[in-house]
Amino acid sequence: MNLARYMSTDLMIMRMPPPEEPPDNPDLNMEKFRQQQKEKILADFVALLEKSGKVLHARKLLKDFINRERKASTALTNGLAIPHVRSRYVRDAMIGFARSFEGIDFDSMDGLPTHIFFIIVSPHHMGDFHIKIYKQLAEMFEYTDVFEQLMQVEQPGEVLRVIRQFD
Repeated sequence: MNLARYMSTDLMIMRMPPPEEPPDNPDLNMEKFRQQQKEKILADFVALLEKSGKVLHARKLLKDFINRERKASTALTNGLAIPHVRSRYVRDAMIGFARSFEGIDFDSMDGLPTHIFFIIVSPHHMGDFHIKIYKQLAEMFEYTDVFEQLMQVEQPGEVLRVIRQFD
């Protein structure tokens, strides 16, 4: 499958802002704070996908991502997360990319910060196409240097070059 076909340099965040620090408040519910931070990041991802012109309803697409993330975290291990959803609020399949040098708490399986995000969305009429994309992206990271390559690239076009190695 040609993953780069579903990607665009416009749908990439090469440097995400550092994660927000929790307020110094002993009464703060840390779990709720973490969930709110995760939802803000998902909102940023939906805003990124909206640049494509293929998002039909951003608020409802965000709700789809939040509901999906509440079922189980899409953060894997080794600094990778692949938020993915099938939604009736997009016209076509898309893959966004985002990178955090500082790392973000995204509830990963290994408890470590997440640095690389691939954001996948596909419309309902494409069935489980988003899962096929997910599997191919996850398999890429079995190669030891993919993570390092993506952390070192400077331009969005270089992200596409790394992805094309596996098409």
